[in-house]
Amino acid sequence: MQFDQIAHTALAQIFGNPILSGLAVLVLFSLIQDFVLFRRLRGLMRGGDGKSLEGTITKLNERVIALETHAKKAEIAFENLDTRLGSAVRGVAVERFDPFRNAGGQQSFATAFLDEQGDGVVFSGIHSRDGVHVYSKKVSRFHSERELSEEEKRAIDEAKKKL
Repeated sequence: MQFDQIAHTALAQIFGNPILSGLAVLVLFSLIQDFVLFRRLRGLMRGGDGKSLEGTITKLNERVIALETHAKKAEIAFENLDTRLGSAVRGVAVERFDPFRNAGGQQSFATAFLDEQGDGVVFSGIHSRDGVHVYSKKVSRFHSERELSEEEKRAIDEAKKKL
C-alpha cells in the first residue's frame, strides 16, 4: 500500500468515529497551543534587546542580595541612632520668675535639660541685688533627690511635654 492509501484509510476511520474525531481535534488544538507557547518561550529566552531571561534573573538576584545587605546595615544604624537619641537631651524648658516681690523683671530662672527617660539636670539662677547664685540639681525619672522649687517643677513638667 502506498502512503496516500494508508492516510486516506486512517482519516476515514477517524472521521467516521465521533470519539476519534474529538480526540483528533484535541490533539490538533494541543499541537497549535504547544507551537505558540514554544515561540513565546523562545522569545523570552532570547529577550527583546539581546539579553537572556537567565541573565535578567541573575542580575535581579544580585540586586535583591545588595538590597538585603543594605537593609541590614540600615537597621543596625537605626538601632544605634535610637539608642543614642534615647540618652540625648531633647526636653529643654525655661521658667522665669521673680524670687522677691520687689525685684521685678523676672531675672531669675529655672531651666530643665532632660532626655527621653526623664534623666538630666535642672539649673536655677536666683538674681538678687547682691549678685546671681546658680544651683543645679540632678533629675532622674523626672524627679530629684533634692527638694525642688515650684519653678523647677514647672520647668521639668514643660520639658517633659516636649519629649
